[in-house]
Amino acid sequence: MHGLYSAILKSLTSRYALYGAQITSVLVLARIFEPRDFGVLAAVQVFVVLFQMLAEGGLGPAIISRDKITPEDRDGIFSATVLIGLCMAVCFAILGPALQAFYKMEGISTVALILSMSLIPTAALTFPQAALLKEQFYFRVSAAGIIAEALSLFLVFGLHRFSGLAPIKMLSLKTLTMASMNFLCLYAFSSKTTTGRPGPSRRISAIRPLLSFSLYQFGFNLLVFSSRNTDNILVGKFMSAGALGIYDRAYQLMRYPLMLLTFAMTPAIQPMLRKHASDSVYIENVHRSFTLRLSWIGVPAGLILSLSSEWVVRILLGSNWLGVAPVIRILALSIPVQVVLSTSGSFFQTMNRTDMLFVSGIASTILMIAAMLFGVVHRDLAILCWALDAAFYLSFLQSYYIFYRYVLRMSPAPFFRQFLLPVLILAVGGFYVAVN
Repeated sequence: MHGLYSAILKSLTSRYALYGAQITSVLVLARIFEPRDFGVLAAVQVFVVLFQMLAEGGLGPAIISRDKITPEDRDGIFSATVLIGLCMAVCFAILGPALQAFYKMEGISTVALILSMSLIPTAALTFPQAALLKEQFYFRVSAAGIIAEALSLFLVFGLHRFSGLAPIKMLSLKTLTMASMNFLCLYAFSSKTTTGRPGPSRRISAIRPLLSFSLYQFGFNLLVFSSRNTDNILVGKFMSAGALGIYDRAYQLMRYPLMLLTFAMTPAIQPMLRKHASDSVYIENVHRSFTLRLSWIGVPAGLILSLSSEWVVRILLGSNWLGVAPVIRILALSIPVQVVLSTSGSFFQTMNRTDMLFVSGIASTILMIAAMLFGVVHRDLAILCWALDAAFYLSFLQSYYIFYRYVLRMSPAPFFRQFLLPVLILAVGGFYVAVN
């Protein structure tokens, strides 16, 4: 267990520097652009994320789970990801006019064309990033992200000052620049791994042995996309670009505590625990201790963000974005359960049970989409957020029931009992938010 926490500490330290750069970017961009500009970008970004997942195909965790990769396999897998990224880019560019017709927002097709080009470097970085994470080179991965974020932000600032480009074009170019620089840095850093820096190859069939693992992982990722992004599509379609901009910024602010608390940890879990995959008792002990500690971090984080939402919005986004405060006040109550739930996938992967992860993803997707439809039918962001909170908690129950019952083959009752006190505290906080 000490090795896991040591790896998590390394991951946290490196990721926090990256998150600092990303938050700085938010501070700057929120004072340059209006909610509608972010709304248009968010409308297209939903589909970009989908195509990114199609390009990555769950290969990252599959590469990490592979004990040995020959230079021939390395080059073949890398070449396959580049080819897939190129195909996805062409398909997304063709999709632009359809997105324009669907959303009926000005500038959508241009944004789609620019963002389509970002799919190539995003797909290409799959192998070098996985190779670096496998060998716990967390600082190099974060350094690549920081460099990419800084250069792309500098580009937008320069374009804003010295060019006459439309805001949505500047934001789109930032995404393209960030993806390109992230790939170039990761590709350069991958020379330090034992697998080495990949190169071009015709042996794209090397990707085939990874598919048995990656297909279930890809299916789960696709379900997560549906459960986490359908809301943006629905809000953009049936409300307005302004409402989507406010909702998207609120959701992103809610995610920052998750990024700080768990997203920085999850890259360390699978590489550290995969050697214990055959010892379910050991994995359960580590898992139960780890998640309980996370819950005691997540409860105060969620309550503090909820109760101080207006103050947080004024500092991070400025007074023009105060419409975000009521939305994040509700969404923040889901942070404690998301803090724990967001690490569950890594434990499924550790046990080589991406099939059960996929089953759990199906249940979560049904719950999340039902909540989204309920909120959008009422055309009320507050109702949508309360419904999403409920769906997150129900997803927590089903996910860990499946993990304990069908992966660890143990009773989940002791695991659930340890959360009674954190849930009681959170329920009191949630009642206060609801009546005020």
